[in-house]
Amino acid sequence: MRVDKFQIDVATGRFTLPVVILVCLFLWLVSIREWSDLISLGIVAAICYLMIEANTSFTLIRTRTTLPVCMYAFLASSLFFLHSFGVGNWAPLAFLLAVTQLFYSFESSTASIPIFHSFFFLSLGSFAFPQVAYFCPLFLLGMIPFRSMGAKTFVAALLGLLTPYWFLFGYAFWFDQMSLFYAPLVEMIHFHPIEYGHLMLNEIVSWGIIALLLVIGSVHYWQTAYMDKTRTRIYHSFLTFVGLFALLFSVLQPKFLHEWMQMQLICASFLMGHLFTLTRNRFSGILFIVTFVVLILLSLYNLWMQFFNF
Repeated sequence: MRVDKFQIDVATGRFTLPVVILVCLFLWLVSIREWSDLISLGIVAAICYLMIEANTSFTLIRTRTTLPVCMYAFLASSLFFLHSFGVGNWAPLAFLLAVTQLFYSFESSTASIPIFHSFFFLSLGSFAFPQVAYFCPLFLLGMIPFRSMGAKTFVAALLGLLTPYWFLFGYAFWFDQMSLFYAPLVEMIHFHPIEYGHLMLNEIVSWGIIALLLVIGSVHYWQTAYMDKTRTRIYHSFLTFVGLFALLFSVLQPKFLHEWMQMQLICASFLMGHLFTLTRNRFSGILFIVTFVVLILLSLYNLWMQFFNF
């Protein structure tokens, strides 16, 4: 019996997504404590939809699969400490919108339009989580391999970045609430102390597993990137770098671990989905089973911490 048979069946099976959806709905059902948590569920659902659209539009994985979105949905549902709604929950959605718009700019004759949208979403995301603006230099550098860097697109990026703040300034000035305008700007340049004492054990364990998945997926892709088309290599390389960037800042700014972790999770899901869908050998089969078991145990552990940690 092939060790990777279970891996192949799950990665390419038509019932994988429906089963994961049912499991995720159960996990959300038992964890919701306030009606506002339903907004978090809606955001996760929107991210899942965008991940499916991104995989379809950009052919991130050259075989039909829903594994990346399934991994994201299951982990996002298993990490119960992320279910409570806060304004920062909008940040990963804005991040993914910005990434997909940047992808649309690849060798496009009208690249200035998606570039404007990409930086516009980054700017909007910074309203919810100001540190999202840290991605701006990476996105500007990303425009170079995407072959969309030019004077016109650079101006489009600046306009996209400034437009939301222009409207925010107008609102704050008109209603004499300038603190609304200054707050995200001050937060961007404020570096919080590196302290981990406020983190619960289940948060640290979950963070470590997501970080490990991100690193494994990144290393594997660097080793197998030559098998993909140039366009796909650029897409995945960008996901790798922004994912590792989010990992770095989650180490340097653990105060915002939840926000950074969600962006790492998006990148890790794409990269690990690529690994398990396209790599079929004894090692990948064993790694998939180990990962599957670890994620199930992580879900049970977070469930225990949610309801039985007195």
